[in-house]
Amino acid sequence: MSPRSVLVRVSFALLFAIGAVSASAQATRTWVSGVGDDANPCSRTAPCKTFAGAISKTAAGGEISVLDPGSYGAVTITKSIVINGTGNLAGILASGTNGIVVNAGVNDVVTIRDISIECTSTGLDGIRFLGGAALHVEDSTIRGCSESGIDFQPAAQAATSAAQLHLRNVHVGNVTSAPTGDAGISLRPAAGRQAVAVIEDSRIDGNKIGLRVEARANVVVRDSSLSGNSNNGIAVISSTDLARATIEGSTLNFNGVGGSATAGVKVVGASSIARLSGNVITGNDVGLLNSGGQIVSFGDNVVSGNNLVDGTPTSTAPKI
Repeated sequence: MSPRSVLVRVSFALLFAIGAVSASAQATRTWVSGVGDDANPCSRTAPCKTFAGAISKTAAGGEISVLDPGSYGAVTITKSIVINGTGNLAGILASGTNGIVVNAGVNDVVTIRDISIECTSTGLDGIRFLGGAALHVEDSTIRGCSESGIDFQPAAQAATSAAQLHLRNVHVGNVTSAPTGDAGISLRPAAGRQAVAVIEDSRIDGNKIGLRVEARANVVVRDSSLSGNSNNGIAVISSTDLARATIEGSTLNFNGVGGSATAGVKVVGASSIARLSGNVITGNDVGLLNSGGQIVSFGDNVVSGNNLVDGTPTSTAPKI
């Protein structure tokens, strides 16, 4: 065999080996630990220290698991992944920044499970969603953010279906929402994009605004608390494309700080609709406040004992 042939074969062997190493560099499951090191391969026995360190070593569709209590740092997610802190005190300290940014592909699904995000009053958004098919947040806490706890703001993409937000057993609190449009949870899809959300068994309490729903967003809130927010519990706002909120079996209490413009449920604009069933709405500045939209009751809500006025729905629909 000529020297040239040997050199060619060796070169191909090296390229194959490099490719194999690159492919194996991303594992389906990786691990983080408070005493880990991001130079590690993020294996069970050699864990990484931060979510950002682990995510580059985790394959799309994989999972980052937490070995022990710790603060694992802010992270940007650009692919399908699960970040799972179940069984541990897994935290993100988002001082002066966003805790989690999701800017994934149109078919990507991201799950955040059992994570505590603490913004310490200087952090921006707890979770900022810019792109992806769906975001699931479960058994998690987001506190002390200066903009939104969760800012669900999917940008215009090639996909025709709506981006999805699913929350279960999530607590969002002490969010000051300084910029206009922010809230404990804010749903405001970009032009040409739609968002749908289901919020279940959650608490959106003690913020400036609890939940804000804007044009092309449709949310169902079920068995949850939106109470003690200094402005509105729920605000549905749109004069262009439809903004819709359906609130079922929830409590909206003690929202507002002494003004006739704040309410448990407020709708603003001709394209805003709130539908109410089985809720308790009491102790707010105003119970129901309509400013040009629709508040539809299914006739089984308790709206009583609000400070200035209880308010009335614009219509009552039969419950199916």
